[in-house]
This record gives sequence, C-alpha cells and structure tokens, in this order.
Amino acid sequence: MTTQTHHTNRALLHATMLTLRLAAADLTSAQGWARMLAVAARHPGRGVNDVLLIARQHPHATDLATYEQWRARGAHVRRGERGVTLLQPLDGTGGAHDVVKVFDIAQTNALPPTRPPAHDLVPVVAALAALADRAGLSVRLRRGLAAAASADGDRLDLAANLPISATAGHLVGHLARRMLSAGPARDVQAAGAARIVALRFGLQPPDAPPPGPGHWPDVTDPAALDQAVIGSATAAIGAADALTARLRRALDQRPASARPTPVRPAPPTPPTRAARVPAQRRPAPPAVPASDTAHLAVLYAANAAAAAFYAARLPASRSAAAYLRSRGIGAAADPDGGWQLGVAPPGNDTLLRHLRSLGFSEQVMLDAGLVAASRLHGGGRYDLFRDRLMFPIHTPDGQIAGFTGRDLSGQPTRAKFFNTPATPVFRKGELLYGLAPQLRRQGAPAQFVVVEGPTDTIAAQLAYRGLAGDGVTTIAVAPCGTAFTAAQFGLLAAHARPDTSLIMSFDADSAGVKALNRAYPLAVTWPHGRVLGTAPAGHKDIAALLHDRGPDDALLDLLAAERPLPLLAVEHALARAFPDGFHADWPEARVRAYRTVAPYLIDAVRHGDVDLLLQSAAAQLSLAPHELSEGVIQHFGPAGRTAQPRPAARIASRSRTA
Repeated sequence: MTTQTHHTNRALLHATMLTLRLAAADLTSAQGWARMLAVAARHPGRGVNDVLLIARQHPHATDLATYEQWRARGAHVRRGERGVTLLQPLDGTGGAHDVVKVFDIAQTNALPPTRPPAHDLVPVVAALAALADRAGLSVRLRRGLAAAASADGDRLDLAANLPISATAGHLVGHLARRMLSAGPARDVQAAGAARIVALRFGLQPPDAPPPGPGHWPDVTDPAALDQAVIGSATAAIGAADALTARLRRALDQRPASARPTPVRPAPPTPPTRAARVPAQRRPAPPAVPASDTAHLAVLYAANAAAAAFYAARLPASRSAAAYLRSRGIGAAADPDGGWQLGVAPPGNDTLLRHLRSLGFSEQVMLDAGLVAASRLHGGGRYDLFRDRLMFPIHTPDGQIAGFTGRDLSGQPTRAKFFNTPATPVFRKGELLYGLAPQLRRQGAPAQFVVVEGPTDTIAAQLAYRGLAGDGVTTIAVAPCGTAFTAAQFGLLAAHARPDTSLIMSFDADSAGVKALNRAYPLAVTWPHGRVLGTAPAGHKDIAALLHDRGPDDALLDLLAAERPLPLLAVEHALARAFPDGFHADWPEARVRAYRTVAPYLIDAVRHGDVDLLLQSAAAQLSLAPHELSEGVIQHFGPAGRTAQPRPAARIASRSRTA
C-alpha cells in the first residue's frame, strides 16, 4: 500500500466506504468471489480492502501506483484519467482512514510490461512437494482413484494420470487448507487461496464449487454477513500470499543440480538396433543429492505417470495376457488387484513424448531411468523399456521408485527381465517387489514369503491367500533380481509383527539353491517368528506350480514342503559336500560331514529345531542322530565357528533325548 494520501472531503471518504460495502456484498455471488480472486492474484501483497475496491472500480488493472510514483518511474498519468480510490489508515487516529488515488499502467504513457514467460511446472511441483513434506503431508500418486484427489488426514493421494499443472493445483489446495483454521468456510477459503496461487504460477486449480449460503453463518443482519464474507476473503488472500512467499523461497533455494533443464526439441530418434545398449554400458545418471526431497518428488511423479501410461496399454496387449496366463497369474491383470501391471509399447519414444506432453523435462526422465541417451546419433533420447510387461517397484510408503520389465518380443538376444538402472530413487538392493502394495491392503502379515522374481511374487500371493480364511495373512516379496540384502531383510523386519514368520521359497533348480545359500546367513537371524524354507517340488518355480496345480493344490504342496530353514540349508550343504555319496567308513568323510553340519546345528539351537535337523541330516548320511551329534561336538572347533560351551551342552543334551 502506498504512503501517498489524497486529502479530500468527507463525502469522498464516505463514497469510498460505500464502494467497499458494495464490493463486500458482491462476494456472496460466485461471479463476485471469482472476480475478487483474480484481482488478488494480480496484486500480491495488497490487503482485502484494496482488493475489493480494485475489483469494484477497475477489475482488470495490473500495475497500480500513485501519480507521484508514476513520475518517479519516468511516466506520467494521462490527462483526464480517473484513478482508483483506496483506503489508507491514518496513524494514531484510532482506526480513521483517508483516501488515496492510484492509477493503472494502462492510464499512463509507460510501455506495458512484456508478458512474463510461463513457469516451468516441474520445479514448481518439486517445490510444492518439498513444502508438503515439511508440513507433514504425505503425497502419493496412485492409479485407479475414483477422483482426481483423495485426502485422509496427513495423506493425500493424487491420480497418477493428472497433468502436471493439475497435480500442482491439488498440492496448492491442500497446503492452503492446512494453513487455515477449521470452520464452515474453511473449504471455500482454501479453494480461493489455491486459485490465487494457481493464477500466479500458471497452474490448474482443483475444481471447487462456488461459495454458497452454507459457507457463511446463518445470520439475518447484512452487516454481520458482510463481515463473515470479508473474513473469508481475508483468510484466503492471507493464505495465498503466505504460500506464494514460501513457494518462491523454495524455488530460489533449490540447488542447481536439482533444477531440471529446459525442454529442448527432441533430437532424431535412434533406430531400434542402435538403441539396444547393454545395461552395464549405459552411462550412469547425473549425481543428485539424496537429501533433495524436492527433486526426488519429481522423479516419483514421473514414475507414477509412466506407470499410468503403461497400465493403460495392458488391456489391449495380447502378448501380455498370454504370458500372464502361461504363468498361472492371469488374475494379476485386474486393475483392482493392486499390482499395477502395464505394458511398455515397442516404439522408441512413445513414453518420452507422453511424459513431455505432461510437462516433464528430458532430464527428469533421464534421472528417473525412464529414458536413456544413445551413444550414437548425437545422444538422442529413447525409451528404456520397450515391448515389455512392466512390474512397478514401490518404496515402503507406496511411491513408485522404478520398474522391472519382462520381454514380450520373444527375441533371443534380449534379456528376459530388465530393471530400472540405479537412480536417486531406485537402488534395487534396498527395495522389495510386492511389499508396499500388500502392506497397504492388509497391514503387517502373519508370514512373509521371499521368492525370486515378480511373477513368483504374484503366484505366491495367489496361492497363500487360501490361508487368509484361517487368519493367516501372507505377503510375498522378491528382491528385484539381486541377492537378498541386509537392507531388504531390514525392510521385512521393520514391517513384521512379533510373531511374523519368514519363509524362503526359491526355485528348485541350481540357481535357486545358490540364491537360498546366499540368503541363508541373513534369513536365519530373523528376530520374530519362525524361519522356514520351502520349494515347489517337481516344478521350476511357484508360478509353474500354480499354473499346473491351481491355487488350492499349489498351497498344499508348498505347505507340505515347508521345513525349518536350517534343515533345508543343511540338506543342500551335504549334497554339495558329497556329490558322489557319503561313505561312513571313511574318517575324512565323517570329519567333513561333522564340519558341514556344525554351523547349521548352531542355528537350529537358536530356533529350537535341533531334533529335526539331527534326524534329517543323520538320515541323509545314514548315521544315528546321537552319533552325528557327538561327532559334531568333537569336531566343533574346526567347523569354522567359535564354540560356546552352553550351546554345545544343549546340543548334547537334546541329542540324547532324540
């Protein structure tokens, strides 16, 4: 507000006050409310009285200043122009006002300002996501929402297929709502603040009904109604100005590494053959600070938009449907199943063009691992996933961090499964396929089942759901094509109940046995319920078992094959140690057997499975259980582990009772 005053008679002051009352009365109509919001958007920092008076006298004004201020800026007001009268409080007068006249730039000889360039919406969304994170608002982009947005307490779910401007608009609306006090007019105030900020930054504000009688107090006194409406306008403008200031600070404070590069015309698309760059030779993505939550939010948004793009193409893909049926998991294509499967089309830049149309820059797509730069043809960009069945991989809180894609082309030179490369949001050793969707549907389970890949994850989930009727809930997960890591083990332990069991179920082939052996040292330290192992006997994997036997019989087979994990592991270890059979009359063979069994027997002591392990291992070696137990104790030192007297005594005492 300017400090220049226009000393005038009492009649002009009263006329201005009357204009203000008329402007306040206009707010009770949808048209008047919308006009006020548009004026507030063009004049940030002005109070509600100024906004209402401008809306009533000159609603299209863009740049207002007094006569003296225009002269100081090197311009003059044209003769005969009528100014906009505003109210200005007089200091030390106990609420008295004077009138000041201001003039729009269109009433002067100043050149109109050039139109500012449109805001790059990607950093705006990133800054809004950072503000939401600081405000304790958890934002997720999800497919299949009935509405564009769904809010529940501190959680906001947004439809993944929204344009980026609409995503930003919803974020603004919910941030504004959190800044306002509860009351009957809170929703209309938040919608008003969101529209003001959206107009300032070129966003698409969320749809909101115009204010109606239900938003204002049920009063018959017009003056009281005017005060209530002006109070709501004041709250909306104040929240909009505060949110605008925070958003501008967030944009100004972003590190240079987090600022997406402007969208440039796409270079020529490389041919299909040139696009086949081996995974290990792809250039690493640019380093982005992991602490930059704003940029990470943009990458999550790009992944969510890609997942929605892929999912829209699943129903029309015959090859995907045939593959899912061949693996016994055709039900996974159901959009309500929670798996969010999709299909990446065979084109080189189909996804790239789609994401570009939503406002994502190519740098964001590169950082998210959705596109790659060709080493030929001037570094042109191309879709990283082409002609593949897509399995989204989520963070524990439900954000899509990356994908694994199964080849649908049938070309022998292509890898069957292909993961998102390492990105700031995707590190395959720290995530588990299938964990987040099932946690969201059923919470902490009675048992986790760890399998090898995404198809086995879905197959195991379909098979084990037969136990749900008995109150035994199951969540199947897979370690994203890598060895089972400590970080993945920690994810399961963090989401387990005190009695949750861990079941390791890898394929029955040699690769599955190796995977189980690598995972065993971690799995056997499970701090909650039992640790078990199972295998799809007679079948390549759980998906093949499900396809051949159906869910009920597949479940029975898996349950029948369940054994304590040390028991299953020692069987594999003895098979490796004696590929040509065990000769009990060879002293060297006996010593090797004792050393092989010893570490697993210690683990069995910890889990209470000593008797079962001794009986099984002894039967495999054609020895008596007590004979095996005594031999292990005798040769425990050379077994490669530090002996503890109490566990050894427990082994001996338990074996004598076997």
